[in-house]
Amino acid sequence: MNALPLTDRSLHIVVDMQEVFASNPQWGFAGIHKIVPAIAELAKARPMATLWTRFISAHSAEEAEGSWAALYRKWPGATLAAGAEMGILPSLLPYVAGPAAVFDKPTYSAFHNPAFTKILKERRADTLVMSGVETDVCVLATLMDAVDRGYFVVMPEDALTSSDLDGHKHILDVIPRRLQSQVYRASVATILEQWR
Repeated sequence: MNALPLTDRSLHIVVDMQEVFASNPQWGFAGIHKIVPAIAELAKARPMATLWTRFISAHSAEEAEGSWAALYRKWPGATLAAGAEMGILPSLLPYVAGPAAVFDKPTYSAFHNPAFTKILKERRADTLVMSGVETDVCVLATLMDAVDRGYFVVMPEDALTSSDLDGHKHILDVIPRRLQSQVYRASVATILEQWR
């Protein structure tokens, strides 16, 4: 078993485990619920080291810019104007250590929220364990920004998913192989065993 770069400064980042990706008619997918127990296990083990992100849609396509406007023209039901629910899944709320642990973002990567980057620096984070959705969109964008900033990333294979399972599997296979000195793939059980 290869050692993971986990220390007392490592953090667990839960990416976008929100109602919009569970029940929204345009963006929701049932598979999100399959990873809830694994995410809960990680969060319960390290509640104060767990941060949560929420993707916040534009109010409408008309209020979005550039390619974002095109996205919301394609998916109008996922906008705030359409009533898309942005809250964290109720089944995971017991593991959220208060509002200060939640970081909203209007883009795929969490690093576009200055408060998120600030807390990583304040806590002197070294490794980010990234769970959530979608492996091939918001998780990937946040992961690449993390690597660019010098963080190690651990991908818990049983705590990640996507509405596009082929895309999910491709990212899990390719990214840790291509960035093998920076990105690691492991089960939640292995992460918990090594992250003491």
